[in-house]
Amino acid sequence: MRNKSVISKVLLVFAMVLAITACSTQKSNTSSSETSNSGTSSTSSTKSENNPKVTLDMMVFQHPSWPYKEDWAIYKYYEEKLGIKFKVTAPPSDYDTALNLAFAGDTPDIMIVSNLAQANTYGSSGALLNFFDHLDKLPNYSKFLEDHPKVKSAILSADGKNYYLPHYGLEQTSRRSWTYRDDIFKKNNLKAPTTWDEMYKAAKELKKLYPDSYPIAIYDNLTGLTNIAAGFGTWYGPYVDYEKDEWRYGPTEDSFKEMLRYLNLFYKEGLIPPDFMAMKRDQFNDLLAQDKAFIANDYIGVIDEVPVIIQRTDDFSLDYMTPPIGGNNGKPYNAYDGLLNRGMAVAADTKNLDTVLKYVDFLYSPEGIELATYGREGETYYQKDGARRFNDEYVNFATLRKSTGIATYGSHLVVDMKAYSYMSSDKFNKAMEKIQNGNEAPLQPRLAYTDAENETLTMKNAEINKYRDEQIAKFILGQRDLSTWDQYVSEIQKLGLDEVMKINEDAYRRAQSFLK
Repeated sequence: MRNKSVISKVLLVFAMVLAITACSTQKSNTSSSETSNSGTSSTSSTKSENNPKVTLDMMVFQHPSWPYKEDWAIYKYYEEKLGIKFKVTAPPSDYDTALNLAFAGDTPDIMIVSNLAQANTYGSSGALLNFFDHLDKLPNYSKFLEDHPKVKSAILSADGKNYYLPHYGLEQTSRRSWTYRDDIFKKNNLKAPTTWDEMYKAAKELKKLYPDSYPIAIYDNLTGLTNIAAGFGTWYGPYVDYEKDEWRYGPTEDSFKEMLRYLNLFYKEGLIPPDFMAMKRDQFNDLLAQDKAFIANDYIGVIDEVPVIIQRTDDFSLDYMTPPIGGNNGKPYNAYDGLLNRGMAVAADTKNLDTVLKYVDFLYSPEGIELATYGREGETYYQKDGARRFNDEYVNFATLRKSTGIATYGSHLVVDMKAYSYMSSDKFNKAMEKIQNGNEAPLQPRLAYTDAENETLTMKNAEINKYRDEQIAKFILGQRDLSTWDQYVSEIQKLGLDEVMKINEDAYRRAQSFLK
């Protein structure tokens, strides 16, 4: 469908965008206290049995744990409810390349895009639909944005347009946090630490009790530093200080230096794994399984997942640990990435515009959210004591998704995560409640940049981030002394940090102006 001259322009710009989004840590979110069942009644939710069915082409990203199946029940329900059939393409690998090829040939009516920047790149070239031009046919989506202003601020293009439909709900459980082996702590009469000084003392004691251990498990290069930095009142990159209404750069702040001082101390004394930079999840799980790690910074889902993975459900226990406060400016905070990166987009030249709009708007309606969340009574769930329960063969959320297509890409835009909470342990649910009620740092914005800003950020960020990460690793590993901190700050600034910070602030102010 698409004009190839347009696409050639898109692909050139998109290569530049990928470099920026790979480095960006600026993500936004909406408060978990906001209801996911907002919406307004719409004719899109009426049955379409007497109308001819329309088939929509849709390209979706498929998760390896729940790969797309043609016989998923969720699409049957949409066909019966809306009179819409789907011809789904689910590339088995290298999704972005497959999507680029689709744009260069026959673009599907609906597609999953990898992130906001990708949607804005294609959208600004004319390849994607601007949903703000069609809000008269999207009453439920309009109501959703009205009820969720934080979401709206995270889905805009640099000129205030909207080429990207956000997923809402699943991000609630995608939280990085602190956990600890509560069984080991109880066995040895230890209390969960609330500050980094207390964590140091607890780790030292555990090291004495278990000499072969590395009590604090961090892994996968420096990816955990964003969450750790939140406890010190800073960030692993540019961020907004909402109290002062100013943009700051975390990795040059004294609070960040204090965090590195602790990490270097822990590294020198064998309290974190010596190979944490190279360690991946399997090795991380092995440490836990062998009772060689007792405090971890990881996704909150490990509370329920790790005991099953390591096959120690009877004698192994993880629980949530309130984030330890670091330094004088610290707070008991985890960082939160916010909305899922992937969103939904629509081809600008779709021949089925009204049907596409009918579908996506339905997914934001109360009825659509309920269907996308639960499926159909008697087929995917039943009623018990006044509560809905999924069929017994769906032993967990992952099995439900794999078997029915519920809460997979393409089949939803909003799901009510409360529906699945009974499938998780009490520990997990209590942890989620604590995180959402006082243990979360202020959400950072997801920014959209102009082409000129993207070009500058591509060049500047690549150099700044590479140097930053190299030096931070050296500080932790003791290869560079923290007495040279001021010199390091000066070196970072000389790489063009001020220009990068100005671009971020300009993009932020611009986005705020569109919300007024």
